[in-house]
Amino acid sequence: MSLPLSKAAEKPQQRSFWIAVICGAVILTIGMGARQSFGIFQKPIAADLHVGRELWSFANALAMLLMGAFSPFVGNVADRFGTARTVVAGGVLYVGGMFMIAFATEGVMLTLGNVLCGIGMAAAGFGPIFGSISRQTPPEKRSIALGVATAGGSFGQFAIVPFTSLLQYRLDNWHTTMFILGVMSMVMVPLALGLREQRAAAPRPGAAVPQGSRDALQEAFQTQGFWLLTIGFFVCGFHVTFIGLHLPSYISDNAVGMSFFGTPVSPIELGGWAIGLVGLFNIAGAMGCGSPTRVIVASSWALPSGTPLGSTR
Repeated sequence: MSLPLSKAAEKPQQRSFWIAVICGAVILTIGMGARQSFGIFQKPIAADLHVGRELWSFANALAMLLMGAFSPFVGNVADRFGTARTVVAGGVLYVGGMFMIAFATEGVMLTLGNVLCGIGMAAAGFGPIFGSISRQTPPEKRSIALGVATAGGSFGQFAIVPFTSLLQYRLDNWHTTMFILGVMSMVMVPLALGLREQRAAAPRPGAAVPQGSRDALQEAFQTQGFWLLTIGFFVCGFHVTFIGLHLPSYISDNAVGMSFFGTPVSPIELGGWAIGLVGLFNIAGAMGCGSPTRVIVASSWALPSGTPLGSTR
């Protein structure tokens, strides 16, 4: 039995939250996957530009620091102007940084390209995407939705890093390989449209006022889970990023190759697969953390506006 037109107008059909989940997961797959492949370029860049490896290491470290520093601000921008617009802007900056690196002939362009990539990944990364997915997903499905989106970034590491190492081995030209990654990353921009949200209705008189940024920060600082989560992120910076950036070069320096069922695997390809396997096991971890019935996301950008930090289940 169909609803009367008046009632149907009161309850407009909402699109599936899986659209935001899939688009967000693919954006993270491409963005994080390309970013994790930068270790493949450590040795070729040093040899081609006749510079020390510390230049590329510094540029990457600066990008990671900027990504973390800008994350709270882009979360605020996403709340004000919309997640889709924020992710589009971040994707454009990220792609621009990739192309700047691809055409770099000296250290300044390499560093500036990494700066753009770092800021771009803050705007087109986990923060704004998780916030959009959380707001569009029913509470009982929010855990698995965030797990799927997180697994997208890990899948990118598993799929794109070995692909990048294969490209670099076959082409033997880091400029071309980086340019191809930049072209692939352009897909992030149109996918951001899948994160669009319906405009919230104007608050009725007497309704609760949505939680502001200052109140959210005060509540976060008083939540133990927020501090534990923040400290946990230092693990990525101190060993995951270090391994991803330097392990491929170490394998190549020592000419460590192997044969897989009779197929030779070059040292540079082996370095890519070593980083890719880390991403593969991260997929299992991300999906496993998304499956329990209770998940606490102790960060304000991952919650709908006005939701208390400790109330997510």
